[in-house]
Amino acid sequence: MSHGDGPITIWGEFMYWFILIIAGVLEAGWLIGIEKSASFSKIPYVLFAVACMTASLLLFGLSLKQIPAATAYLVWLAVGVLSITLINHYFFGQSINTTQLLCFVLILAGVVGLKLTS
Repeated sequence: MSHGDGPITIWGEFMYWFILIIAGVLEAGWLIGIEKSASFSKIPYVLFAVACMTASLLLFGLSLKQIPAATAYLVWLAVGVLSITLINHYFFGQSINTTQLLCFVLILAGVVGLKLTS
């Protein structure tokens, strides 16, 4: 499904999805920056959050050239949720229980399903 101007190659379509996934990962970056900023009192974390937020929104907007807005938004949020959960688990020791893991697998399956049907 093409929303951009003119024909698009498979490689070009892949790039828009890759850009969207990077935007979702950067969304997790700004959430971590805000959390670690201690109510915006630690300036390096605030700057990190603003940089990640800006890059995330720019890449998200770029992905909209090829991916429908509703699909892109759902994928962006899902990648952000999965990223923040994995980062919190592996770097900050937050546990993930079996039920949460199952739900994340369902989210991932939904994202793959959206990609396959777009």
